[in-house]
Amino acid sequence: MRNIGFSVILLTLVACDQGSIFSHAMAEPSIVQPAVPLPVVGEAGKGFLLAQQCAECHGLDGANARTGAPFIAGLEQEYLIRSMLAYRNGTRQHTDMKQASEKLDSMALADVTAYYASLESKWQGAVADTRSRSILWDDKARKEAQHIVQGCRSCHSQVNRYQKKHAIPNLDGMPAEYFIPALKSYVSGGRHNEIMANFKNRLSEADIYNLAAYFAARIPQKSQPPDMGDPVKGKIAARACAGCHGDDGNSLNPHIPNLAGQSFRYLVKASQDYRDGVRHSQLMRTPLQGMSDKTIIDLAAYFSRQRPQSQLRKDITSKKAFNPVADGEKIAAACSGCHGEDGNSTQAGVPSLTGMHVRYIVRATQAYQHGQRQHPAMQDIVSFYSDTDMEKAAYFYAMQVPATHIVQGKASLKKGEQLSADCSNCHGEQGVSDDPATTPSLVGQDEVYLITATKAYASGKRQHEAMKEVAEGLGEQDIKDLAAYFSAQTAVQVETYLPDDPARLIQERCSRCHGERGYSDVPGVPRLAGQIESYMIHAMKEYRNGLRKDKSMVAMADGLSLLEIKAIAAFYAKQ
Repeated sequence: MRNIGFSVILLTLVACDQGSIFSHAMAEPSIVQPAVPLPVVGEAGKGFLLAQQCAECHGLDGANARTGAPFIAGLEQEYLIRSMLAYRNGTRQHTDMKQASEKLDSMALADVTAYYASLESKWQGAVADTRSRSILWDDKARKEAQHIVQGCRSCHSQVNRYQKKHAIPNLDGMPAEYFIPALKSYVSGGRHNEIMANFKNRLSEADIYNLAAYFAARIPQKSQPPDMGDPVKGKIAARACAGCHGDDGNSLNPHIPNLAGQSFRYLVKASQDYRDGVRHSQLMRTPLQGMSDKTIIDLAAYFSRQRPQSQLRKDITSKKAFNPVADGEKIAAACSGCHGEDGNSTQAGVPSLTGMHVRYIVRATQAYQHGQRQHPAMQDIVSFYSDTDMEKAAYFYAMQVPATHIVQGKASLKKGEQLSADCSNCHGEQGVSDDPATTPSLVGQDEVYLITATKAYASGKRQHEAMKEVAEGLGEQDIKDLAAYFSAQTAVQVETYLPDDPARLIQERCSRCHGERGYSDVPGVPRLAGQIESYMIHAMKEYRNGLRKDKSMVAMADGLSLLEIKAIAAFYAKQ
């Protein structure tokens, strides 16, 4: 009977994963209806033994996940099995989860999911950083730290030459959840460092707490960019780190350190130490095992260039109304000197930003930030922008009305029109893109900028295989004629849907399937209340980018901005 029962549920779940009525997330209420849960199959007692191999990421209690992995205690077995099948068949992408699911036969899968489904552990969610939140306002502790903090600053200071030369981490903005156990490990001898060993008998429990209060309250600063490594290649390699450390190295989990803006030399040494077994953590050793020094250097070059954010401080102090366009206008003020106050450039050689899709502007800005596009002034200006800063500025520009340029150079518009036919496959008829999020429209763009950009693709200064091939086949006059033709066309404003108030999105969309405040009562629909924030952001981005295949969720996530995704995740994590 046990095998028959599991076969029935397994067949059902395979069908579910391929798009049946259980492809639940964000579906219409008429499709998703509360139902009687399927009976539990497998034996939780046997599942407990199997769960030992899951514990390092998810916790043996299913709620002690401090690695960016989701909380899974008490989730319905049907959802847990369906998720494992998705990792196994590649519908969900995660190397470790795929390997774990392939190791489990049908009965083992039933047992381990029965165990986690049976747990009633309390989820920790965003409240895991309660200590850090209280420590921010502990003025007494920070004052008492003053007599010892100078001893730390002699090494851990971003302005002195010693830290720039040696592999020493930045401490400003570090949450207490990570800072306290890390410092205690030096005091206890768990971590070995000759300089830190001097503090072994000098720091009391109170001293450690006071230092944690001092550094947690400080605003983190970005390190000086290194002159080594390829940040573009590093960004690609960093995908394996995103689940724990965040896509840009800003961890949303206070137990996991931020990598964004961290000392380049420290990142290189720490990664090498984990890889070589000098520092011990299976979670760090597994992804780094066999990684070359070159890749580690590229990773460090990418993360050290990112803008560090203190999620701890931001969450407490951010109480203003949701108005991304107004915020974007303030951020864009730094760009107005060149691109014009409303994004309509009046300087030859400087592109207009109006008429561009939000996602394209964000990607282009990131290309400058990561060194993929070379322009010293642009790289300096955007170096401190966070991903949401970029998105807000992009929304501001997307809402402005594009102006039409007057052709300045001596060129043949007729010849340019003839040549433009070769551009229409990507950039659309007459330069109006059918997919402006990926490929920009060219109509109404600055003439000199179009010439400069085309030549940059031809020479390889800008990297794009298709553009390089086309640009190399154009003569000097051809490029001028094309640029003049596109610039003379009437500019078109891209249709833009502004981010919705996340509170309304949650109420009108998410709650319909995931329940009020994320407490799902629909079989097969996961609970979101208290789920770890970094995991939810990562999951929604995967749905938006089509990496997870649930049709309903992909459709709902496709229109979400990063602003909305982060706000939705923050809401549910706090429940």
